[in-house]
Amino acid sequence: MKTVLKLSLFLAAFFGIYWFVFYQTPEEKTFSRELALAQNGDMQAAVRTADLFKRGEGVRQNGAEAAEWYRQAAAAGDASAAYELAELYLTGDTLPRDEEEALAYLQLAAQADEPRAQRELARFYEEGLGGVPRHAGEALFWRFLAAQNGDAPSAAVLARAHTEQPELYAQVKELEEDLAAARAGDGEARLRAGRVYRAGRPVLTGNEEAARLLTLAWEENRLPQAAYELSEMYRAGTGVEQNLAKADELLAQAAQKAYPAAQYALGEAAYKADPPNYQDAFAWFSNAAAGGYPQAQYMTGFMLMQGQGTERSVPLAVKFFRDAAEREHVSAQYVLGQIYVKGLGVAADKKAGTEWLKKAAQNGSRDAQALLDALN
Repeated sequence: MKTVLKLSLFLAAFFGIYWFVFYQTPEEKTFSRELALAQNGDMQAAVRTADLFKRGEGVRQNGAEAAEWYRQAAAAGDASAAYELAELYLTGDTLPRDEEEALAYLQLAAQADEPRAQRELARFYEEGLGGVPRHAGEALFWRFLAAQNGDAPSAAVLARAHTEQPELYAQVKELEEDLAAARAGDGEARLRAGRVYRAGRPVLTGNEEAARLLTLAWEENRLPQAAYELSEMYRAGTGVEQNLAKADELLAQAAQKAYPAAQYALGEAAYKADPPNYQDAFAWFSNAAAGGYPQAQYMTGFMLMQGQGTERSVPLAVKFFRDAAEREHVSAQYVLGQIYVKGLGVAADKKAGTEWLKKAAQNGSRDAQALLDALN
C-alpha cells in the first residue's frame, strides 16, 4: 500500500512538472523567463516583470509585486521604473492611492530627465498635490525640462505661459539656461543659479542645491562671491551642516580675493569685537569702500569723523560720506546733510545740506525729515 502511495505521489509530481514545462501558455512562459532573469539581478527584466504583474499577463495581477520590482529597478537608477511606480500609486488601480509616495518617485525620475515624470511633477505644483505647495514658478520650471525632453503637452503649456505670464516665463527660462551652463562648468551661471535657489524666486527655495552650485563656483571657478555666499550658509546651517570654522575660513578667502561684502563683514566683526579692534576694522572697511561698497564707505567716513583706528579727518570723512550718499545710502545722506547744515568741521552750506536731507527724507529717513521741518 505504501509503495502504491509513493508511486502515485511521484507520478503526480512528475506530471505536474511536465505540465508546467510543456503546457504553460506563451504569456506564462514569458513571465517565468522574465522573473528568473529579474531574480538573477537583471534590472531590465525586473521592469518587464513589474509590467507583467501590473497588467496581469502570464501571472495573476498583483500591484504589490509590481511595485516591489519597480522599486528595485528604480533603486538601481532606472528612471522609467521610478515613474511607473509613481503611476501605480497615482492610479490606485492595484495599490492604494498615495500621492505623497508617488511624489517621491516622481521627483527621483524627474531629476533623472524622465519627461513623463517631469510633466507629472509640474502638475503636482500646479495643483498643490502630494503635500507640495501650489507654485507657478516651480511648475513652469519642470514644464521647461519636460518640453526640452520631447513632451508635447508641456510645450503647449509653455507657449501659453510665454503669452500670459511673460515675466515669470523669462525668469524661469533664465534659470534653466543658467543650469545648463552650470553643468557645462560656467562659474557665473553656477553663482546666479545658486543665488536663485537661496532666494526662492522664481522657483522654490532649495538650499541644498544652492550649496552644491555655490561650492562648484568656488572650488572649481574660484569666484569669491560664491565663497562669501557659502560662508553665510555654513554660519546659519542652511543647506549644509552648520560649521562656524568653515564659515570663517570661506569669509577670509573671499575677503583676500578683494570681495567687498566679505571685507565689510570682517570689518564689522572687528568693530563689534570685545574689545573692538578699530585698526583692523578701519583697514577692512576702507578696502571694501575702495571696492564701491556703500555701507563700507559710510563706516569709513564715520571712523574718520570719530578718529577710530585712524587719524581724524573731516574732509576725508566727507568724501566717503559723499561716495556712499551718491549710491543712495540713506544714513550717509542724512549725516552729510547735517555736516553741511551745521558746519561740522566744514564751512556751513545750508543749501547743499538741505538737498542731502531732502534726499534722505525721500528715501525714508524720519530724522532727516524732522531736521528739515526744524529748519523751515
